[in-house]
Amino acid sequence: MIVLEINNQTVFRVSRKKIVSLLELAQKNIKQKGQKNISLAFVSAPQIKKLNKIYRHKDAVTDVLSFEDDQKSADLGEIIICGKRAESQAKEFKHSFEKEVLRLALHGYLHLSGYDHVKEEEAVAMETLEETILNKFYA
Repeated sequence: MIVLEINNQTVFRVSRKKIVSLLELAQKNIKQKGQKNISLAFVSAPQIKKLNKIYRHKDAVTDVLSFEDDQKSADLGEIIICGKRAESQAKEFKHSFEKEVLRLALHGYLHLSGYDHVKEEEAVAMETLEETILNKFYA
């Protein structure tokens, strides 16, 4: 079960129900048990650029950041999505804003669940998992 708290600091809107459904599908797919609490924030490009510089030492706007909770609890962590970046990527990939936000939320969730893409083989595995879950979701 996913408990989702949304903090939207932008004008962008997306269905909480769809995000929760996708993340619960991902939870089942990776065999993660129990209730997981996730905070999801939508922020501006300047805000995510600042966070990216502070925490990743990259002075650039990014699409999504995720921060794991340090405690061993139901709190999985926080996913931060840049609404403007999601909007431009949706146009670039020729799909809806909602579909892009769902993709980014899933990507952040997988990071919070221990997946990464630092090494090439990790990147391939994570991307394949994302595609598998998204294909099931849209089937």
